[in-house]
Amino acid sequence: MARTYKWLGGIGYILGLIPYVSAISSILVAVAWIMMGRDTREKVFTALGILLIALFAASIIMVLTIFASIFALIPMGMMAPRAAPFAGLGTFLGTIIAVAVVILAIVLAILVLDIVAHFRAARIFDSKWFKLGGWLRIATIIALVISIPVIAFSVLSLGLQGILGQLTPGAFPLGLLFSILWPLIIVMILSLLATIFSIIAFFTIPEETP
Repeated sequence: MARTYKWLGGIGYILGLIPYVSAISSILVAVAWIMMGRDTREKVFTALGILLIALFAASIIMVLTIFASIFALIPMGMMAPRAAPFAGLGTFLGTIIAVAVVILAIVLAILVLDIVAHFRAARIFDSKWFKLGGWLRIATIIALVISIPVIAFSVLSLGLQGILGQLTPGAFPLGLLFSILWPLIIVMILSLLATIFSIIAFFTIPEETP
């Protein structure tokens, strides 16, 4: 039986590197993991795919909620400019916070399952690429956690006057941004490498089941 999910996963991760097509990427990757789970009977793969679809759906709900709330607040503000907007704003913020909490929970679950799934796939398919993808995902998370206090320390060290003093009118402050945000650049590089290894891993899955 041909493993079509190897192509769905590989193409999906490639599309994830291209702007404006991330939605298609997440769907393809989710379907690939679900199909892999069905093929290998690994529930971790299936759970990861389902959560990726859930994240996609939750993101759409978040966007629709924001637009619906904004349009709902406009007539309220016109009819009762003093009280109604505040009541509508409270409902709006409550809904946004609730959806954001759900999205955050899904993202955290995906981060864990994504790592576990890559190591599990490495064992099942005897693939060093899946294993490298898993290790690089761990490295990316560690680098991200470390980068937050490092960036905060850099900003505090420079101070507001120091930052404003290095800004040149009409010029893009590339040097200033690099001196502050260089930890995030490392995070982006590690994340890119993790994605590249995932692409290779999916494309190198054996074509037929044993």
